Amino acid sequence: MTNDKKLMLLAGVLALGMLAGCSSASAASAASGMAGSMPAASEVEEVSSEVRVLPGEEGVMMPIDQGSLEKMKTGSYEFAANISSVDAKKRQMTLTVYGYDAYRAEDVDALDVGSVFSTHLDGAVEAQNVTVEKIEKNEENGTVSINGGIEEGGVDLWRSGDIYRTVTYDDYPVYYMMGELVLPMDDSVTLSDSSASVDAVPVETNGAIEVGKAVSEDKGNWTPYNTTVFTKDGVVSNILRIWVP
Repeated sequence: MTNDKKLMLLAGVLALGMLAGCSSASAASAASGMAGSMPAASEVEEVSSEVRVLPGEEGVMMPIDQGSLEKMKTGSYEFAANISSVDAKKRQMTLTVYGYDAYRAEDVDALDVGSVFSTHLDGAVEAQNVTVEKIEKNEENGTVSINGGIEEGGVDLWRSGDIYRTVTYDDYPVYYMMGELVLPMDDSVTLSDSSASVDAVPVETNGAIEVGKAVSEDKGNWTPYNTTVFTKDGVVSNILRIWVP
């Protein structure tokens, strides 16, 4: 597996916590444990059976519920984010939250011509229903190509454990913007930054003042492709930034 695909798999694994609504503490622990040795897709932890699927029209395959902005103001989540600014004095962070569509494997396996599913096509803010006109399933590499895949304006899905997620040419998920949040930061917020290079040793920064300074000094380079924000009860507790090609 190439380094970039390893990192994309890490991003996918980290985002499972958002889909399952896990706590930031457990997510940070998982991230730390996986940083040195990437698991194969088949070894990724199974998604909890408690994961909720968004409500939709009868007969329409819906993505896994990632939570709403309102819930994120008070709940414990992890999500891809574009950090736009940090006010260390006020202990708050302004960021744009990004999500992506992921589906239970059992639902994707049941798709056939004529099936209908909901997706944020090409990263559109609003989801739309798409009818399956043709579908190709590759069990060897765990991919599903619908309506010709992204090359023909369709959708490609990549299996990771018990979910399928959207995938782009560069193996990123198809991110869509959920909206902007201003969240308080914990006084002991931590930042783990290994974005300097593929082999970079993570630079660890602790405390709201120092983390705010680190973010501000590299403004514009905290994107959903490399940045994951962890919250606990609506408060930013950890930030992880990885190297991306």
